[in-house]
Amino acid sequence: MTSKERMQAALDRKPVDMLPFSITPWGATIERWAHEGHLAVGEDILEHFGQDLRSAGWLNSTVDLDFQPVTIEETDETILQLDGNGAKLRRHKLHDSTPEHIDFTVKDRATWEEHAKPHLTGFDRRRIGPEYYRDVKNYAQER
Repeated sequence: MTSKERMQAALDRKPVDMLPFSITPWGATIERWAHEGHLAVGEDILEHFGQDLRSAGWLNSTVDLDFQPVTIEETDETILQLDGNGAKLRRHKLHDSTPEHIDFTVKDRATWEEHAKPHLTGFDRRRIGPEYYRDVKNYAQER
């Protein structure tokens, strides 16, 4: 089966030759694999593993697109910032990891109405990454 056939069959709950898969390793992991000789520098990771699904990008779901992160606390190893979603996130500076979620401005419907909804009522082209979508579309047409 081709990746397209495999994905369509899986979505249609029909038999497949193997489960479709897609991975998204952190950038530091890809760099390490390249350094260790498992990948060529700049090699397409999705192509390397023969993945069945290639994302067409994500919408920018940050509530306030104009918000600049505010640093609340910084140590040698971490940085705690308030982001455009009103989330206080602690990130490691020395390695990639999922941020620690400390607190949120939006905690219920009332705070969502006050802090988030006003930023989400109109269409904003900055929420769409047209370059990435175009590149993925061109890649798919070549296959």
